[in-house]
Amino acid sequence: MVQQINLLDPALQPQREWLDASHGLALVGLILAGSGVLAAALQWQAGHAGQGAALPTAVPTLPAVAAAASAPGEIQAELQRLRALEQHQQRVRAALASGAAGAPDGYTPYLKALSRQAQGALWITGFAVAAEGDAIELEGRMLDAAVLPGYLRQLNAEERFNGRPFAQLQLRTLDDGANAGHTEFVLRSTPPAKEAAR
Repeated sequence: MVQQINLLDPALQPQREWLDASHGLALVGLILAGSGVLAAALQWQAGHAGQGAALPTAVPTLPAVAAAASAPGEIQAELQRLRALEQHQQRVRAALASGAAGAPDGYTPYLKALSRQAQGALWITGFAVAAEGDAIELEGRMLDAAVLPGYLRQLNAEERFNGRPFAQLQLRTLDDGANAGHTEFVLRSTPPAKEAAR
């Protein structure tokens, strides 16, 4: 039986080290030369910057640029359009900040108040609030109907629910399925009374 050895196998070829002492010295020399060139360029630039003319410190405003432009009609029309857009955006921001477009903080305070009053024997399954917060509907389930009055007292301590009268309360005991024995409830509030004008 004749055996053959493949001498072209890369594992049998002589290996050459790419990072040896001569290559390391060449790399260090290249880094030092590059650093020297960079330092010289920075010194040259710093010397010319001190001798050069001072740069203008004021940036021209949009009206100044518009006045200096070659086509004043087009630029004036664009400038008017941008001013109208800016005024519209300022009116929208003012309406949002004043609360005229609804509560600026949204529903977050209601949800935070409900989360602070979370209980193991009662849980919320539905929540709806009018855009202005006038009417609230709260749905939930509880293991024992006796916990509802205490829950409502605790909820009344929250700023968003304090003094809010509930106009309707519906209770229903579930008789079938996995929730048998639980009591469902629905609370609907009335809009708060408007303060008398002073």
